[in-house]
Amino acid sequence: MMPLSIQFLAPGFFAGLIFLAIPILIHLFNFRRFKRVEFTNVRFLRELKEETTKLNKLKHLLILICRLLAIAFLVLAFTKPVIPLANQNRLKNQKNISVFVDNSFSMEGVSKEGALLEVAKKKAIEIANAYPSTSRFQLLTNDFLAVHQRQLTKDEFIDEVDRIKVSPISKTVSQVISRQLDAFNLQASEEKELYLISDFQKATTDIDQIKIDSSAHINFVELPVQSTSNAFIDSCWIESPVVQLNKTIELVVRVTNSGEGDLENVPVTLKINGTQRAVASCAVAANNTAVVKMSFTISEPGWQKMKISITDQPIVFDDDYYLSFDVKENLNVISLDGSSAGPHLKALYSNDPFFKYFAVPVNQVDYSVMQNNQVVILNQLKEVSGGLSAELKKFVNNGGTLICFPDTLIDANSYALAFNDIVGESYNSLQRTNEKVSGLDYKNVLFSDVFDQSTKNQTNLDLPNVNAYYSLNTSVTSGRNALMKLESGATFLADYFVGKGKAYLFTVPLNSSFCNLSQHALIVPLLYKMAILSMDMPQNCAIIGEKDELFIKENLNLGDDVLHLINDDNKIDIVPQLKIINGGTQISTNGLLNRAGYYNLMNANVTRAVFSFNYNRKESTMKFLNEDYLNSMAESAHLTDFSFFNDQGSSLTKKINQLSEGIALWKYCIIIALLAFLAEILIIRIWKTT
Repeated sequence: MMPLSIQFLAPGFFAGLIFLAIPILIHLFNFRRFKRVEFTNVRFLRELKEETTKLNKLKHLLILICRLLAIAFLVLAFTKPVIPLANQNRLKNQKNISVFVDNSFSMEGVSKEGALLEVAKKKAIEIANAYPSTSRFQLLTNDFLAVHQRQLTKDEFIDEVDRIKVSPISKTVSQVISRQLDAFNLQASEEKELYLISDFQKATTDIDQIKIDSSAHINFVELPVQSTSNAFIDSCWIESPVVQLNKTIELVVRVTNSGEGDLENVPVTLKINGTQRAVASCAVAANNTAVVKMSFTISEPGWQKMKISITDQPIVFDDDYYLSFDVKENLNVISLDGSSAGPHLKALYSNDPFFKYFAVPVNQVDYSVMQNNQVVILNQLKEVSGGLSAELKKFVNNGGTLICFPDTLIDANSYALAFNDIVGESYNSLQRTNEKVSGLDYKNVLFSDVFDQSTKNQTNLDLPNVNAYYSLNTSVTSGRNALMKLESGATFLADYFVGKGKAYLFTVPLNSSFCNLSQHALIVPLLYKMAILSMDMPQNCAIIGEKDELFIKENLNLGDDVLHLINDDNKIDIVPQLKIINGGTQISTNGLLNRAGYYNLMNANVTRAVFSFNYNRKESTMKFLNEDYLNSMAESAHLTDFSFFNDQGSSLTKKINQLSEGIALWKYCIIIALLAFLAEILIIRIWKTT
């Protein structure tokens, strides 16, 4: 055990001990003076009670001791004696303090003292009151506002604390501390005093990720939390890769129960464009997740606004989930035909009004028109020019779909230059052999709904026959996915992900002398699905506080016209930052959005796109860490210079003062002095002597 030591913050007052001489002098000159009493012999005989000299001396000595103790402890009280604490730090001389007040959704919870956020604000003010008025403060919240980067006086700090409101943004502990340290580094502060006032949710408390700074002292201020169960919509998605008009679509909703009790009959509703379209219910076990599937159809083209909701109390910020997507009325397909191209593609696409099919000889193509299509088909070109190659690369990178059928006789050099640049590999030599297509990648979305399960297991499945094909040169960097293979293992059909788009390469032309694919029943679902899959499902869903950049394929360079992001429900209208990238538009909100819902990207009363913003679900799981767990995490992370405050006992101001000065003893000195005075009075009044 360490020996107990006491420090005196005002030792100059020890000079007051000179007053101890006063009771000593009184004792020497007053109590030794004899008092003359005249009496008759009779009175002396009746009333005189004998008192020994020893008792008188004892009484006078006790009175003297009481007076000396009273004066001595009064003097000690003025010297401010303290017991230094084992973890005493340099708070006393600290001039720059950073305070983080957690204002995330979980701070809407209630404690025995009231709303958690209000308790946190009170604690922040108590911290400020523990420091002299010359100190400078930095206030930080989950919003990471620029205004909170500057230093504040104590009065300014208290005013800013009063303005704090609940925010949908959530930051981890390591992110907060990193931000605090960055602010100190800008101010060139040698000593760094950090306070984090939070409920310390398990999902956001990553003490093990803190970057240790030996000059920083971290103070964790834990708030009292009442455990709360919560059911919430974790996520939603549409199973189909595309949404077509009047086609049944299945929506998947994942509902999570973070409470300790099972939930029965949790209602789930689906609204599309404000109209309720489906209702379901689910049972969710404690600390578990349930999946709900709901079906719907879209009858009108354009942007669709989808809202999925559950009913759960008392936490409601995560009970709604928003999705938005665009349903096209038509799909544009252009075929660049070579001199030997046949009518097969026209016969396929022209029979379905959904496809706007256009065929043009390759030597007459307008490259600007080509970029307005979703699908470009190279239909038996003998060669691919450099200009066409550059346009095709840009087209695929911007999200388009390229389908290539080589000619019966190709210019290998031009093909190699073009496709090595686009997909990383190209056609090689012509192989003349009689083979059959034998291997299909049934797991690929291209073959979904094409074969049923029983058909997939048949060994004698009717697949195309091949008389000749072009081999593909092998490249480990191409990312080739062989969708269909020949019996020899050679590739019949491959796909490649390129930028935001995709390329499909057949190794045979649509010519019966090479392959019977043009007469085979498989060609219809293959080319149909390739075109349909070019309509990537634009689920324009963003998480507030995580994703500030959105992308759409349309070039929205409108010159002097200004685009607005508008939310009618919350009366929000902001001007986003736009950047043209790869023919599309990147939209940056710069953290200006903090309300969930639909946001229309508009220009001149025309809706260009609809984006959906949802609240982060990190705050939905109401699991909190206690002091013991936080201490163990800090030790595991080798975090040594930290203090932990909870809500028990005295105010935070007093606790900080104790950390900076130690345990104050002056009150105990006053009590002892008063007890000494009381003892003196009792001795004088009760102990009667003559």
